[in-house]
Amino acid sequence: MSVVITMPNIHVNLHTFSGGEVHVQLENLLEDAPKRIDVRADIRSSDDLMALLLVNNALRNHYGKTPEINIEIPYFPYARQDRVCSVGQAFSLQVVAKMIDDLKANSITVWDAHSPVTQALTGAMNVSQEQIIASSNKLVAHLQDDNTVLVCPDKGAKKKCDKVKKHFSIEQMIFSEKERDPSTGEITDTTLSGNDLKGKTAIIIDDICDGGRTFIEIAKRLKTNHAERVILYITHGIFSKGMEVFDGLIDEIYTTNSFPQEEDSRLTVIDFSVSA
Repeated sequence: MSVVITMPNIHVNLHTFSGGEVHVQLENLLEDAPKRIDVRADIRSSDDLMALLLVNNALRNHYGKTPEINIEIPYFPYARQDRVCSVGQAFSLQVVAKMIDDLKANSITVWDAHSPVTQALTGAMNVSQEQIIASSNKLVAHLQDDNTVLVCPDKGAKKKCDKVKKHFSIEQMIFSEKERDPSTGEITDTTLSGNDLKGKTAIIIDDICDGGRTFIEIAKRLKTNHAERVILYITHGIFSKGMEVFDGLIDEIYTTNSFPQEEDSRLTVIDFSVSA
């Protein structure tokens, strides 16, 4: 279910009518208004976003302004459209942020926001990469191994990678640079700042993996530079092209439960929740 009330025990029943309208029915409602209500919204479609708006409305209709409503949105929708890139485009994140702001929640929490624009527009509290990674003992052990080199996938990820490097006391970090065809946006070349990585475990850290092209090209370079193992950590694993695109290139993949995942021998899902 895309929207759940994690505290108190109020059940959310979602239904979509044949005309496409989302319908919400709250069940097991408490007679007296609780002081606090925690909601988790796994938003992966416009219907899921609508469901969140309706759940909030139903709670307010029943309880009024009394409860503090805290909303956890692991993957914030439209966060990658955080500016207008060309004439005629919408500022999509701004539109969604306005919807979320209109909920008048006590707090909004997101996981590893794609850019600071999300926080600026929503006032959301952001769960950092290092906070999430710290909940996986296995991944932490990889990061703190003496043979590990941290791989920063692009300039936009540098600040986050610096924080991970410092938090887990990682000695070596290298950087990737992408060249794109300006007319198509396709990646035409990928370079790495490091040289021979023989015997090293290279760990790529980023927030979102959609089709995986960026990480495929980086992994190719890492293997060419003799990296013994390549590990990928992604907070939000969309994996729209499937896991097979990483065959022969990436040995282990870590991601969170912000998106549902199919079982794969290389994949470890970090079962994370702020409200747990």
